[in-house]
Amino acid sequence: MSTPILATKLYIPPPRPKVVPRPRLIERLNKGLHGKLTLISAPAGFGKTTLVSEWVAALTPSPLPAGEGPEVRVAWLSLDAGENDPARFLAYFVAALQTISSGIGAGAIFCENAEVMAALDSPQPPPIEPLLTILLNEIAAIPADPSPPLLAERSEGTGFILVLDDYHTIDSKPVAEILAFLVERQPPQMHLVIATREDPQLPLARLRVRDQLTELRAADLRFTPAEAADFLNEVMGLSLSAENIAALEARTEGWIAGLQLAALSMQGHQDVTRFIQSFTGSHRYVLDYLAEEVIRQQGEALRSFLIQTSILERFNADVCCALTGRGDAQAAIAQLEQANLFIVPLDDERSWYRYHHLFADYLRTLLTRPEQSRLYQQASAWHEANDLMGEAVQYALAGGDTNFAADVIERALQRDATWSAGNLTQWLSWLDALPPPAFQSRPQLNLDASRILYLAGRFELAESHLMQAEQALEAAPALPDAERGQVQALAALYRGAIAAMRGDAPQAIAQIAFAQSRIPRKNHLAHARAFFSLGLAYEIADQNGQAVANYSHASAEAKAAGVLFLAIHALCAAAQVQIRQGRLHQAEQTCRAAIQLAAGARLPPLGLAYTILGGIALERNDLAAAEKLLADGMALARQGGLMEDVILGLASLARLRGCQGDTRGALAAMQEVKSIVQAYGIQHMDVHVAAYLARLQLLLRQIPAAAQWAAEVRPLRADAPYEFVDLTLARVLLATRDLEAIPAILRPLLERATAAGRTQACIETLMLLGLCQHARGDTPAALELLGQSLRLAASEGYARIFLDEGQALLDLLPKARHHAPELVDSLLGMGTAAGGARPAPCGQLPEPLSEQELRVLRLLAAGKSNQQIADELVISLGTAKWHVHNVLQKLGVSSRSQAIAQARDLGLH
Repeated sequence: MSTPILATKLYIPPPRPKVVPRPRLIERLNKGLHGKLTLISAPAGFGKTTLVSEWVAALTPSPLPAGEGPEVRVAWLSLDAGENDPARFLAYFVAALQTISSGIGAGAIFCENAEVMAALDSPQPPPIEPLLTILLNEIAAIPADPSPPLLAERSEGTGFILVLDDYHTIDSKPVAEILAFLVERQPPQMHLVIATREDPQLPLARLRVRDQLTELRAADLRFTPAEAADFLNEVMGLSLSAENIAALEARTEGWIAGLQLAALSMQGHQDVTRFIQSFTGSHRYVLDYLAEEVIRQQGEALRSFLIQTSILERFNADVCCALTGRGDAQAAIAQLEQANLFIVPLDDERSWYRYHHLFADYLRTLLTRPEQSRLYQQASAWHEANDLMGEAVQYALAGGDTNFAADVIERALQRDATWSAGNLTQWLSWLDALPPPAFQSRPQLNLDASRILYLAGRFELAESHLMQAEQALEAAPALPDAERGQVQALAALYRGAIAAMRGDAPQAIAQIAFAQSRIPRKNHLAHARAFFSLGLAYEIADQNGQAVANYSHASAEAKAAGVLFLAIHALCAAAQVQIRQGRLHQAEQTCRAAIQLAAGARLPPLGLAYTILGGIALERNDLAAAEKLLADGMALARQGGLMEDVILGLASLARLRGCQGDTRGALAAMQEVKSIVQAYGIQHMDVHVAAYLARLQLLLRQIPAAAQWAAEVRPLRADAPYEFVDLTLARVLLATRDLEAIPAILRPLLERATAAGRTQACIETLMLLGLCQHARGDTPAALELLGQSLRLAASEGYARIFLDEGQALLDLLPKARHHAPELVDSLLGMGTAAGGARPAPCGQLPEPLSEQELRVLRLLAAGKSNQQIADELVISLGTAKWHVHNVLQKLGVSSRSQAIAQARDLGLH
């Protein structure tokens, strides 16, 4: 259920009709534009928002005639406590930036696609750096307008100003870390202004030393005697003597809110001097006293209106009517604005307003507890009726009636039954705000709570809510049988999903089968979740055919439910199983089908599809295609905060860099993998990361480092018999000539992989066993094992799995050619001792053939027509003809037969 962006939070407050000129402060703000940050930090009532709004109004006048110079672009974000949620803060942050440049965030993690928010809302949110880098890059891409004269000191030009108002409402550490990261790396196009009552958690000392910070404090903002005189006499319409002004200014210490309250309170007083003389006390007492004086001077109707609407964070006439029962709310608001009664317009149309925060705080103290509870419930009902469910829940919880709040939360969770938008952090905060008794008689709320906690990885608490859902059923005998059956079915489904995540395949299959038999066919989303969990369960049980079938069913059901995230994710899960089955072509087709589901939209879950395709291209030794696909995949995954998909892409990228001889790039990719794993605290991935690094070290010929890993992991194998670890260990033992232990590692692995249909593991294991036999001097046995491996790999285009083994394998290939002639010829044409370099005969050509042209040549040699070549390579007929033409030209021949003969002479076929 996506929280709508409230446009009024992005409006720049319009200038007041009358305002005290403050040139000394405006000059400091203008000079501060040479740095990164302007901080306006002072207690409430010191005119921070008014000052900034007047300043930016002067910077952004009415559009200038053509040719008369640029304006400074300004974005504004008024913050409140709701933005303590990192996802909500970033969503509004990007929305504010989009008022400057609509392209900001269009491809980033905060785009309008609802599924994107799910990763950000995780209780273990993705690391800040991967998520924010793309946003900073997009900001840096905004062209900086040439600086207006007042900005000339900033040589690079200021593209725009972003104002964060009321930042003191933010006390969330994750949000503070996000802002600190942004400020540290802030592009020169942006100048940040923060207005706050408290200093933010930013590296202010470092910014001061670097002359990147301009600060305005309470001592700067307080009215001077001259400004106080202008305010009291010109703005507030009083006629005070210089002595009275000086006395009042001294008593308030230039506190603007105090002066305003005093001015309002003394209106109608005959003895102003006596009033001023009695005006004493701290800010807290001054506020209480003056607020009471202001309220008492208003009519009963207006006073009642102020008190009843004081609970609202922001309001318009409609919601005021709902709370007060008055039909003239718009007129009352106009009266408040005219009387300057601490009301702040939030948009240019003057439709939405808020009260000064301290004024609203005081007004709320005048409410009785029963009246306050009633008003909060009415506010909740109005926001729910207007589809602002986040605000509806907020007011319901503030009202203190937990039963009412639980009802609203239950409806809010059911409002978007697909849950395709994420908002996990917000939902968890709602659940945490409810006491345990609120769940006792609500089976549906318990079910929803269980699913949310499951998505957050809190499995024990999720199971507890399933038990409460079932107990609530027993306590509700009047519940219709159909509804009772659905609760029981969904409880079983969710219990099965938890079992699958814990690796208990039999329990998962049994629970989900029970659920599926009772869930109506029209409930596509429930069936999609069921099939996906079954896919995971069968995958765990090594029943890969069943796993693929269930993942495919999950995708179809999710598509029918309109939940593309799950539909795409399920197909990608199927493709990963197909790769383990050694079916690269099928996996490629499955990923293409996932991409087609998006109908051209660049959705974050597609990052996994592109990453898998990149891995397949890499395995086929098409390094250029692999590079592009991996880059696209990781970019999408990063934008969506899908960091496990990023890890998969980085692992393939490290292997690609190793194939390209880029040692530094390969190790950098693996270092980023380690950083992400550590940031997430994903302990179970440490074993695989270490093994992948060891395999990369082998590829880079860093044998001692790989041998050190092997020495550490060998004693631990009995406790953690991971297939990838064993295959990597066997490779290290081969490289270090420790041959005796290899068969004991690989033979059991081969038996398990053969029984489970994991053909890719079979290909790899047979090849390694062959190399082991060759190293031991038994060449006939080596060739037989290598031949079995080649035959399994021949039809799927495997290449790097062989080429990465280097010269030892290349030397054996010609002797095993009869097992798979086309594959061996292709490998010999690709490989060298370094792996991946083009063979020597290519150098005899005036222009070497590309990877795609080599494929075309092999298909020509096989007698394929242009249409068959197009079908085989999944390209258009025109593209196939173009490749054939290029191949003939590069070989210097005019016919297919001549091309085949020339290729054989050059050793290319």
